Amino acid sequence: MSRLLSVFNPAGMLFAAALLAPYIFFFKRYPGEGERCPNKAMLLLCRIARIGSLLLMAFHFGILEQGFTNPKETMERFWWIATAAMLVLYWALWALFFRRERKGLLRAAVITAAVILIFSGILQVSTLLFTFGFVYLIAELYLIHTAFQQLTERK
Repeated sequence: MSRLLSVFNPAGMLFAAALLAPYIFFFKRYPGEGERCPNKAMLLLCRIARIGSLLLMAFHFGILEQGFTNPKETMERFWWIATAAMLVLYWALWALFFRRERKGLLRAAVITAAVILIFSGILQVSTLLFTFGFVYLIAELYLIHTAFQQLTERK
């Protein structure tokens, strides 16, 4: 049982679920939008980076990670507060996007999510989470650019 608790990160799972939930709403509201990207390799890379980074937040695999640095309790508390504050901003940006459907709002939400992932990777000294956060940022911004470009061409 203690081995399971050392691998599973309940706080990370909570934050990962909160980061994933707006995508579920997005794909329910805009069915098929995720498949319209002409570059299937970038679409696959984006999905791998998104799911991989969320899994790395929720589970500690012990590969290229060291955990919070000393003083551990202070760093963990700082991570909780900073991540929760950024998550509030992330949800507010998504709410504004669903109301106004502006490209800039979606970009800001993606950048905020990437900052949360990269920041978590830095504080937890998790090289994989840090790397997946950057890959997610680049791939998702590319997908947003092509999706809005196709949308304006259809109009």
